[in-house]
Parts: sequence; structure tokens; C-alpha cells
Amino acid sequence: MILARYILKEHIAPFVSALCVITFLFVIDFLVKILDNVLSKGIAWTTVLEIFILNLAWMLSLSIPMAVLVACLMAFGRLSGDQEITAVKAAGISPFTLMRPVLLVGLLLAELLVLFNNWILPESNHRSVELMSAVSRKQPHAFIDAGRLITQFPGVQLWVNRIDPSNGRLYGVQIFEVQRRGAPRFVYADSAEMQYVDGGATLLLSLYSGENHVADAETPKNYFRIRFSTQELSMANVDDRLERRDRTHRSDREMPIEMMLDVVSQAIISYDSLQQAFSTRLFPGLQGTASRLLQDSLVPDNATLPKIDSAEYLSAIQRVRLLERTEERSIKNAVMRLESEQKRKAQYLVEIHKKISTSFACFVFVLIGAPLGIMARKGGIGTGIIYSLAFFVLYWVSLIGGENLADRLIVPPELAMWFSNIVIGIFGLFITWKMRKDAYSGEAPLARLARFFKRLFRRRNK
Repeated sequence: MILARYILKEHIAPFVSALCVITFLFVIDFLVKILDNVLSKGIAWTTVLEIFILNLAWMLSLSIPMAVLVACLMAFGRLSGDQEITAVKAAGISPFTLMRPVLLVGLLLAELLVLFNNWILPESNHRSVELMSAVSRKQPHAFIDAGRLITQFPGVQLWVNRIDPSNGRLYGVQIFEVQRRGAPRFVYADSAEMQYVDGGATLLLSLYSGENHVADAETPKNYFRIRFSTQELSMANVDDRLERRDRTHRSDREMPIEMMLDVVSQAIISYDSLQQAFSTRLFPGLQGTASRLLQDSLVPDNATLPKIDSAEYLSAIQRVRLLERTEERSIKNAVMRLESEQKRKAQYLVEIHKKISTSFACFVFVLIGAPLGIMARKGGIGTGIIYSLAFFVLYWVSLIGGENLADRLIVPPELAMWFSNIVIGIFGLFITWKMRKDAYSGEAPLARLARFFKRLFRRRNK
């Protein structure tokens, strides 16, 4: 019991440090991608803080398994580097005994993370989407991106080639304005500056070095091209209120497992009903065609054939071809609808298993991190980061690839989401067995493992 408490105590500081560092990296990436647009557009600091807190949920769901892996590598690596593992072995205690309390804590942490991913994470994602939609309605120019057509402004379409991040100046501005009176107007400007007027209710664009292209509404043949050095264009009806609206629709990332299971049940019921309807409507005709094919002729034996060169014969061929095309379109539509229901079912099953499998990565990473930390014989943060990045990149690449394959109905959702856990878990069991087998060997376990793989590749080359 004393040894178990000591082992767990050694994991607390590395786990907290790794969790803070990894979460901080996610926060920095989030700030660069999203919040720089929001912060520079006059959003209240309380709204910015709320956006940050709501997005902190998905950051923690990713950083906690990574922190578990780093903590195991660093803690067991320090114990191995200080020869404490050697002392434990000399006392007749197996290294696997040292792993047991950490495995139990990893299992407990996985169960808690399942609850977190099932209840807190979907609700946080849902409220974050609602808040970002409200911010988008409040100040659409907060999401003006270079190289993208902006259509949020009523009656105006805006295109910007480049945005200077230092001062917010726009370059290569193209505006298509549908005026209430007269013909539409196209405005081009080399650069422009944005500012709010009328208490934030109107967005004012100061355009520089551009042209106006306008056609005469009464006489369309008359075309006007007006050059200007400075011109102002106001975009009215910009809603400056942060109006939140409850969204009834939820995506798969905004649903708990119970709601997704209901969607899966609906997809199964819909698939069965569609299959029954299509079998009743399409299969009798297909069976008749199949029976004729078995007779090696598409024409019944008792049919009266017209003359080949007659118009009646050509008309009959056209009718047959039309019927074949109609049946072909019906079959394609049926297959597409059935496949759509299958993809909907697979999409939500993938998300269900992802919530659970990523949570149990805490247990799997203990299984792989502890023996690697003992074999490394070093507890430096560099070793922990290198091993953690390698295994976590492998884990997430397999997870993302499996998700894409499952969404395309190539592999089952269960296998796609649990494949990474299974492979890493088997490898963890293997190196744990090697570590226990080599517990009293004079050769370093990591060296023996490297020699094993060298022999394996040498045999494959031969």
C-alpha cells in the first residue's frame, strides 16, 4: 500500500504539468484561429471569456489522455533513471506490480472522461455554436476572410483579396451592390478601411483608388464608369445586438449518447421501411427481367414480333429503352436513399464509439507509457514529449482515418474507433511481457526490444 501511494504520488506533478502545457498549446492555437477576429471587433470581454470557457471542454477531452501518457513516461522514467526500479526488482517485486495502481487510476479516469464526453462536452459544443452564431449575426464583418465571398450583409456581396493583420486594412476590394433604386452597381477599390457609425448599427467602408461600374436602369445600353480616389460606402441594417437564439437542431458532436442512439434507431427503421417499399415496387419487375435472362432472351416466346424495318418495331425499341432507363433511375435512387440511411447510422455510431474509445485511451496509454518509461531509463521531459507525440500522432491518425473509412461504409464503426486502442494495447501488453521476462536480465530491456525488431526485419529482408 505504501509503494502504491508512492507510485501514484510520483505521477501527480507530471500529470498536472503536462495537462497545463498541452491545454495551453490548444488554447494558443484556438486564439490564433478564432479569437483574434472576435477580439478586434468590439466584442465584450465577458462574451470572449464565455467563448473560451465553452471551447475549453473539447481541449480537456484531448489533453487529459495525452497528459496521462506523458505522466507515465516521466514518472516511471524517473524511477528507472534513479535505479528505484532496480531496487524494487531486487526486492522480488515485479514491475507489473508497480503498474497496477496506475492502471486502476487510468481506468477510473477513463470512466469519468466517458461521463464528461457524454454530458458536458456535447452541451458545451451546442452552446458554443449558438454563441458563435449570435456573434456572427451581431457583427458579420468580424468573420470577413480574404479570398471568400461575404454574403451576410443585406443587398451587398463583398470580396477581399487580402487583409493586413496589423491594422485591419482591406486590399483588392470588390463590392456588388443591388440598389433599391436604379440598376445594380459594381465597385472596385485598391484598398479600404472599416469603422462603425451610428452607435454600431452601420458599417462604413472608406474606399480608396477605385471605380464604380453602373448601368442605366432606363436605358441598359448606357454604361457608366466612374473613377474615384476616395469614396465612402455604408452597409446599413447591421444588427449590433448580441441576440441569442435557441437551436433545436443538434449535430452529432452536440448530442449525448442517448440522443444519438435514438437517431441510430430511426435510421434503422427508415432503412427497413425503404427496403420493404423498394422490394415491393421494384423487385417484381427485376425478377421478371431475370427470368427472361435465364431463357437467354429478353423477348417472350409467345410474343408477336413486327417487321424489323417497320416504324412499329422502332417505336417498340424506344419504349423498351425508356422503360429500362426509368427502372435504372429508380434503382439508383433507391440505392442512394438506402446508402444515405446507412451512412447516417454509421456517422452517429462512429461518434458514440469515439466518445468511449478516446476516454479509454487513458487506460491504454498507461499500458504503453509505463513499460516504455521503465525501459527508457530516463525521466527527462524531452523523452516524455518525444514518446508522447509519437504515440499520440499514431493514435489520432488511426482514429481519424478509421472515422473516414467508417463514414464511407468501408469498415464497421466499432472496428474503426477501437482499432487504435486495440493495436496500442496489444503492443503495450507485449512490451510489458518482455519487460517482466527480462526483469533480472543483465541487458537493458529497451536494447533487447530493439534487437528483437532488428532480427524480425532481417528475416523479412531474407
